[in-house]
Amino acid sequence: MYFKQPFRQTVIAVLCYFACVGIAVGIDLGLLGVRNMYNTPALSALFAGWVYIRLIQKTQRFGPILALGAFMSIFFFTSGHFILAALPNLLAAILAELIAGSAHYKSSGRNLLSYMVFSLGNLAPIVTMWLAPKAYTAQLLAKGKSQTYIDQVMVPASGQHLLVLFGGTLLAAAIGYLLAHRWLHRFSATQ
Repeated sequence: MYFKQPFRQTVIAVLCYFACVGIAVGIDLGLLGVRNMYNTPALSALFAGWVYIRLIQKTQRFGPILALGAFMSIFFFTSGHFILAALPNLLAAILAELIAGSAHYKSSGRNLLSYMVFSLGNLAPIVTMWLAPKAYTAQLLAKGKSQTYIDQVMVPASGQHLLVLFGGTLLAAAIGYLLAHRWLHRFSATQ
């Protein structure tokens, strides 16, 4: 019984988080027409704050945040992203777990910081483009992708892109977390 409830909450959080990422991908590809999913990490962070808060509230123990990050790492790996894309996401989840755990998952400030760090994990596919562009391109070519496709999905490594991607994701995570925190607080007060 001790492990059953956190496991159930973690599975629910994984499914909800994955749905939020899916919505972000849909907006990026469908509405914005961005082929390289440039906005997806920030949009995911904006939409999934409530999932993260509920996961922490319901479990308040080491492991669920890490499991959520591990799921995303496995997703990146199995969905054909460059193999190194799994690593940054997992590292962000470990760091996020340690930050939230340092206050026993009860500090709003540390939980916010934890979510911001966790949200950076979704930048993993883009970061790996920058760290290993030749290997990334070679993997796409080996999968039968055209050079035109590769040119569309590759995000140029520049200071401006770095600032926009990291800064935008951190800002979106803060906004998403704070809005969700306020919404969940009002919702629980009315019950």
